[in-house]
Amino acid sequence: MSESIVTEFKFTKARLELLIPTDKNYRVRDTGLNGLVCRVFPSGAKSLEIYKKAKGFSSPITVRLCAAGELPIEDVYALASDVLAQMRKGINPNEEQKAKAKERQAKELTLSQALEDYITGDEDLKVSTAKQYRQTINNHLSDWLDKPLAELMNMQTLISLQKGIGKSAGPSAANNTMRTLRAVTTVAREVTTNKDGSLIPYWPIESKQLKKRFWNKENRRDNWIKPHQLMHWWTATEKLSLEYRGNGGLSRDYLQFVLLTGLRRREASGLLWENVRLKSKTFKVTDTKNSTDLELPLSDYLVEILQRRPAREGKVFDLEEPKKFVKWVREQSGVHFTVHDLRRSFITYAEKQDLGAYTLKALINHSTKSRDVTEGYIQIDTERLREPMQRITDYVLGHAKKTSPNKLIHFGSNHG
Repeated sequence: MSESIVTEFKFTKARLELLIPTDKNYRVRDTGLNGLVCRVFPSGAKSLEIYKKAKGFSSPITVRLCAAGELPIEDVYALASDVLAQMRKGINPNEEQKAKAKERQAKELTLSQALEDYITGDEDLKVSTAKQYRQTINNHLSDWLDKPLAELMNMQTLISLQKGIGKSAGPSAANNTMRTLRAVTTVAREVTTNKDGSLIPYWPIESKQLKKRFWNKENRRDNWIKPHQLMHWWTATEKLSLEYRGNGGLSRDYLQFVLLTGLRRREASGLLWENVRLKSKTFKVTDTKNSTDLELPLSDYLVEILQRRPAREGKVFDLEEPKKFVKWVREQSGVHFTVHDLRRSFITYAEKQDLGAYTLKALINHSTKSRDVTEGYIQIDTERLREPMQRITDYVLGHAKKTSPNKLIHFGSNHG
């Protein structure tokens, strides 16, 4: 039921204090200034407001001024007169206040606040991706965290930062930092935009010529473990359980599992026992890069790796950071690699088995932007992948498991 004005009088502090709450909201109109009302709530709260149509508006607008008794009546009249003057010009004071609030927000919005708004505002953003964004900004733009974001959107400032990060951390780190900053800025600008625009400028590096000068050229990584390197690499991973200071068994199993499945680093480290079926020799990855569940068969040796793991609940490979044991294996084997290089190696080994393109894509869970209509109709089940997965494992073991861990030969770090 709509509210109704039940009475009217000339507002004074004493008269307003006598207003009694009822079980419904009601308004009392001031006879001293047309449009000024006091709204009384069932709780007993009283709000002084303007309730009037603005020029060009078909319905009355409610603009709250203050609580009854908060200001002297003279000040209330002065404030109300200003609001009414705006409404006579066709201005909605509520929208004006929202615009000013957004303007203040844009002026005061720091890089740190904008980053958190960006992360918390994306419900689909993975925890690992959010962590990466925070690390990128905190590592390379720490001096700007508490400064207004708008000040960063200066072409010369961005060029200087890009060059500085490139020198200290490398061209890829500089590009990643600027990409993250650009994404954060774009969202912040959208959030703080009002009818007059936003005080946060557009990303200034837009012209073709500027982009060419600004962004660092990045060479596509193509490193993988060559077949003749597999023996040294594999033997070094076996030595982890014997000589590495740490959980060598876990480290060994993790690296071998990644090489024989082609999983991404976090897909493997996030694998849960509840998604492993040793009897049916299958496992499922649910937290994938393209957000599509991946179910794969386990080759015989992959089953052996999993059977070595002592726990049967939680994460199969409960580790946070593989850098230390990756470095150890590099030094022991003379084979330079990263965890992602193991995925690249798996794909290369799979390609050597002359697998069909659709089979290969199914094994590595690649989402493509292909216009091949047929691809959308082909569904390859887990059992059809079992023989190809076993062939890849046999290929790797055939090149790797020929030297006892106790007979490992140490090579220099530059061994190819």
